[in-house]
Amino acid sequence: MSLISDNKKEKIRMDILRFLYDEYPKMLYTYEVADALTRNDEFILGLLIELRDKKAVHWIEETKGGKIKRKWGMNELIFKTYKELL
Repeated sequence: MSLISDNKKEKIRMDILRFLYDEYPKMLYTYEVADALTRNDEFILGLLIELRDKKAVHWIEETKGGKIKRKWGMNELIFKTYKELL
């Protein structure tokens, strides 16, 4: 498996934020974000967790039948800041 440069990861993080901005205030599952960006679910999950740690996105965790599903959404403060920039 090839490695992705930090620069490209940052661009994908920006794509994630742009997608979540367009869908705001809707919360989306990890697979929906990955599908929209044509990326692997686990790769997108890792980037979403990094964005969560930076307080750019928030999440809700659902547990059903032993499976954990996460819904993601853009942080309201980040949304307002992003909206002002556009």
